[in-house]
Amino acid sequence: MTEIYLRAYGKINLSLDVTGVREDGYHQVETVMQRISLYDKIHIRWEPETEPLGKAAEFSIDVKTNRVYLPTDRRNLAYQAAMLMIERFGKEVGGGRIEITISKSIPVAAGLAGGSSNCAAVLIGLNRLWGVGLTTRQLCRLGETLGTDVPFCILNQNTRYRAALGTGRGERLRPIRRAMRAHLVLAKPPFGVSTKEVFSHIDEYEIANRPDSRALMKSMASGDHSLVYDHMINVLELYTLKRYEPVRRLKEIMTSQTEAEMALMSGSGPTVFAVYRSERAARRACEKIRTMGYEAYWANTMDK
Repeated sequence: MTEIYLRAYGKINLSLDVTGVREDGYHQVETVMQRISLYDKIHIRWEPETEPLGKAAEFSIDVKTNRVYLPTDRRNLAYQAAMLMIERFGKEVGGGRIEITISKSIPVAAGLAGGSSNCAAVLIGLNRLWGVGLTTRQLCRLGETLGTDVPFCILNQNTRYRAALGTGRGERLRPIRRAMRAHLVLAKPPFGVSTKEVFSHIDEYEIANRPDSRALMKSMASGDHSLVYDHMINVLELYTLKRYEPVRRLKEIMTSQTEAEMALMSGSGPTVFAVYRSERAARRACEKIRTMGYEAYWANTMDK
């Protein structure tokens, strides 16, 4: 039996623009994504089949998690990742049992790529356990068949890069050499927001203020946060903040009632993150937001 332990990190969108609609009906986006220190723990155990040669190889997948409300069958992205690896490489590997244990810390249905990061970890883990030898680029191509956030999660788990520019549906990546360094608070109201719903309505809005990804990346390279903040814009706020009052109110609280330097919704919501000058300020803000009934977490972007 072999096993591997991995960290599956969450992510935020430092900027997000919708630039058009593709022929397949999906929206074209441009987004700068950043890894955060909040992570789930993934433990993968692989027990090869010991049946006599000549018997047809059989696989079993067992997913466990510390969140009783999460599916552990084919609806789970980590399960789907294992199925994909079996489909592509099962004949060479032979049969056996895959046991995946997920210890969740990233909030669920928060727009922080928790499911995608778990999926990425399983692809990376089985690639290593089975000795398949896929490169990061090949893993990303495999991962994009399971979700648009999966390639970025593979990139930030399997390389030294912590940020990237995503285009297409977000799956085409340009790694960013110097990521943002900041203390954060991430908070969300007690409900999720459908990404499909947000994108299906965003075309109803006239987008007057769009992010400049190149200027944002240049500002990140300079390390000047005041310049970075000028380019941190998420156009999906136009819909989500109008449609979901608790999300709009949360952003207002973080901006006006804490020491936040700026606040922005991540992805399609409902999570809002705020940036602070110090860990102490971020922790104070986190405790205050929790007393107001929101789910809140302290994090940073500076982990090794």
